[in-house]
Amino acid sequence: MSRPSRLINALTHHPRLTRPNSTAAAAAAAAIQRLALPQENTVPRTLNALAHSVPPAAHPQHVHINHPSRIFPTRAPAEWPQVVEQNSQAVKEKVLRGVTGLDVDELRGLTRFTVVLKRVVNMTKKGKMPSFFSIVVVGSPTRGLVGIGQGRGETAPTAIDGAFHQAVLNMDFVDRFEKRTLWGAGKNLSAKWGSTTVIMRGRPAGFGLAVPPALHRIFTACGIRDASATIEGSRNPMNTLKAALQILHGGAALPGFGDGTGKKGSRGNKGVGMRSREEVERERGRWGVEVGRRL
Repeated sequence: MSRPSRLINALTHHPRLTRPNSTAAAAAAAAIQRLALPQENTVPRTLNALAHSVPPAAHPQHVHINHPSRIFPTRAPAEWPQVVEQNSQAVKEKVLRGVTGLDVDELRGLTRFTVVLKRVVNMTKKGKMPSFFSIVVVGSPTRGLVGIGQGRGETAPTAIDGAFHQAVLNMDFVDRFEKRTLWGAGKNLSAKWGSTTVIMRGRPAGFGLAVPPALHRIFTACGIRDASATIEGSRNPMNTLKAALQILHGGAALPGFGDGTGKKGSRGNKGVGMRSREEVERERGRWGVEVGRRL
């Protein structure tokens, strides 16, 4: 006797379920009716029965609603966007070489420092959306180039790669005294960004770098070997680096000229910054005379 037959027999001859006009009797009758139906979805007990129970391939068990699209026709493989190739390292190096004029060896040989790398969260209606934020300093000690960049991505390598790409595009020349230290004859060179004030001084040969960590990286990237510096106020890395670049790049915007296209000038180009002897002589319209000791 099969299992459903045994259950039907037990429900039929049970003393409590045979009473008339009872809820248990009605439930038992419904159960007997369900058990009496033919059992179509039986589980196969052997591999041979399992093989015969699998539906053929011509009749799939489900349908993809969104693929292929029922509204727009499917694109050919040749028309697919090449997002992966555009984000590849070779394509990015090609773009940087075309903009900066550096070859592959010089581009890969640039000095880079990751100053900031942290995990940040953007709070949206979907919840907390995590990502990574980085600040990278890139420079060439032999050419005297330095720049900073910010990057953001879902992973840390993506954020660092984006910051490096932006830093290379932001590189600018740093006019060094004797290609080793700052101009200014040892006097204070200061710049203020937000609540951060950076004070730099040129030093004689062999002095070394007596500077905070963030400034040490930017000096090493541009090839400055002898200098001292202090930070007053906030020590936020981004404010510190931008104030340092105001000094090293010497400013770029003349008063009232803006950005050269009719718009307001960049905040990073304000001020005078560090000026070499040639720039001072050109501004004054006469030759300079050396007074006092040299660095």
